Amino acid sequence: MLRAVIGFVSVVLYLRHYSKRWLFYGPDGVYGLDGIRGYAAESGTWSLYAVSGSPAFFEIVFHVGLVVAGLVTLGVGGRLVLAVHYAMLWSLYMANPAFMDGGDALVCTGAIFLLLTRCYSAFTIVKPRPKFKNSLLVSALNNTGLLLLATQVAVVYLMAGLYKVQGELWQDGTALYYILNVPEFFLPGVTPHLVHHDWLMVLGAYATVLASIFFPVLVLFRAGRPVAVMTMLTFHLAIALLMGLTSFALVMAAYDLLFVSSHVEDMRRRVRVLSARLATKVRMRHLVEV
Repeated sequence: MLRAVIGFVSVVLYLRHYSKRWLFYGPDGVYGLDGIRGYAAESGTWSLYAVSGSPAFFEIVFHVGLVVAGLVTLGVGGRLVLAVHYAMLWSLYMANPAFMDGGDALVCTGAIFLLLTRCYSAFTIVKPRPKFKNSLLVSALNNTGLLLLATQVAVVYLMAGLYKVQGELWQDGTALYYILNVPEFFLPGVTPHLVHHDWLMVLGAYATVLASIFFPVLVLFRAGRPVAVMTMLTFHLAIALLMGLTSFALVMAAYDLLFVSSHVEDMRRRVRVLSARLATKVRMRHLVEV
């Protein structure tokens, strides 16, 4: 599911900027070829968009990135396509870092860690491939990838919470008030009603800090994982609705669900058992009536 979400938010990014792709990412756009190359050199990184200033080359790279993102969403092509998607998406980010919203780093590192996992075993339009003969190695790689993903999101929450604790606005509970009044995050008709209630802003600020800090602790225990995940899902839903950071919220929500995969499997098994029992009762009743 994380793989599908990463592909989906990437497709949305490409399509949202499609009509103005030349302005945002092109060699003659806001950054320009020299700007892209300069930023890549300064950051010690790379971008395929810095290779050439040819209009044809730009169009090919951009459209290949869009197609590959769609394939990742649909679960086509396996790890090779996922690796290509990482290269194309990272290049796009580096061509215009102004569009990075915090979820971009999680998307790129997530794509790398997913290469170790069996992320094409579900949520695909193609039938999963047969299991490898060396299932022990595959399981070890899959578990390693999952551990890296889980550790990353746990560290993100912990560090975010600890940084907030050091801020005076978070300490006195006024941080959310000022954040929601930022023009980029202001939602007409909703934000004014929320910020009008001081107690709600204070409660939300403290709850955000506590949820972030205690998330890594709660997910260590099976019974605490659903509570931690539901809390953070609510938090990210609020971010998506009130602040418009939908891509970031979707990616983080998909990361959160990694911790309750076993709970979901248990629920699926229970539903199947109940469905089988119900179907049996219906058949028995039908036979009796006949």
